Amino acid sequence: MQPTLPVRQEEAGAPSLATQTAEEQGLRYGLRDGACQAITQGSGEQYLSAFALLLQASPLQLSVLSALPQLIGTGAQLVSVKLLQWFPDRKALIFAGTVGQAFVWIPIVLLPLLFPQWGAWLVVGGAAAYFACTHFTTPAWNSLITDWIDQHERGAYFARRAQIIAGLSFFALCGAGWVLSLWQDSTAAWWGFVLIFALAGSARILSALALSPVQDRHPTAHREALQGFRSFFRQGATRDFRRFLLFSGFMHASVLIAGPFFVLYMLQDLHLSYLGYGGWLAAGLLGQLLTLQAWGQFGDRFGNKALLS
Repeated sequence: MQPTLPVRQEEAGAPSLATQTAEEQGLRYGLRDGACQAITQGSGEQYLSAFALLLQASPLQLSVLSALPQLIGTGAQLVSVKLLQWFPDRKALIFAGTVGQAFVWIPIVLLPLLFPQWGAWLVVGGAAAYFACTHFTTPAWNSLITDWIDQHERGAYFARRAQIIAGLSFFALCGAGWVLSLWQDSTAAWWGFVLIFALAGSARILSALALSPVQDRHPTAHREALQGFRSFFRQGATRDFRRFLLFSGFMHASVLIAGPFFVLYMLQDLHLSYLGYGGWLAAGLLGQLLTLQAWGQFGDRFGNKALLS
């Protein structure tokens, strides 16, 4: 029996090593995805309104550009949750949504050139498709990543990820603003948007490639997952949960009242350059970059309610 003991110990240790390697891959993917997401946000998402304004978008079209894609994205998120019940391959859902985000930048750029009379509305439609793909991946992505993170380390991990996003978004915003400023006073301003949107799409392709080595731990199906939101809200939602929904709804509504028109005010009324506009956006990210780590540690120690308060 003695010669078999080392073999058994080695066999017992092998799964632990494999699990540790898989965990490291999952955590690295989360950070790499954050880096790619930062480039996409900084060089793409944040300049959609400026692109629509270049296409002579009206205030109504700018407001629809801010509201409609988010509404459709919320619906796509609900569809994704339902789909996860029947198709539990989270990696496949994330991959499909990420690749969709990458390729939707092509019609966003090309269709307004082919049909300039509908340019602003085509940007709205492209943005709706983009955010539908973005929100479609969110439930599966959150579920996949939290499988690899200890609950007491989540605050620090996501604070680190948010720092990476804020830092790279800062440089992406400034860089994209500089690229656009090169063509701002010429008739070829559209080419600046082609370059920065191509960079945004390429970053999402890199994110999809970073997903490939990650292992998917298939979650055990829970009965409450089949309950549905309406039934949960009526029967299972606590008073505190309802109050939090109200708080979150009012917070988002207050931001969306004036938020869509900042780009109109700064580019048309204040006559800021694209570089100045990018710098204004980057200033807020700089504040996040300097404080996120401390807020993450605060949340781990005192809880998220104290953090929000």
